Amino acid sequence: MKRLNKQELLAEAEAESRALGTIRKWLAGAIGISTISVAIIIFGFAGEEVKLLPAVFGSVLLALSLICAFLINLGLKRGARNVEIILSEAEKM
Repeated sequence: MKRLNKQELLAEAEAESRALGTIRKWLAGAIGISTISVAIIIFGFAGEEVKLLPAVFGSVLLALSLICAFLINLGLKRGARNVEIILSEAEKM
């Protein structure tokens, strides 16, 4: 593997930091979708008669959005740790 110099490491850390900013927007979107799905579930169970289609659709959407949010958050944590490692390597040079 090619050994990178300090400027290249700093450029890589900057690029990864920008990518993490984009991924944070994805996390906000997944959380927003989970909020909307809770509203759909409430609509499905509101009233005297249960509306099965919105209740099931909202439940599935909620589960999927929470799984996505969990995975996105995991990626953010690992990406931030990677940026810290790159910056510590650049400081050693």
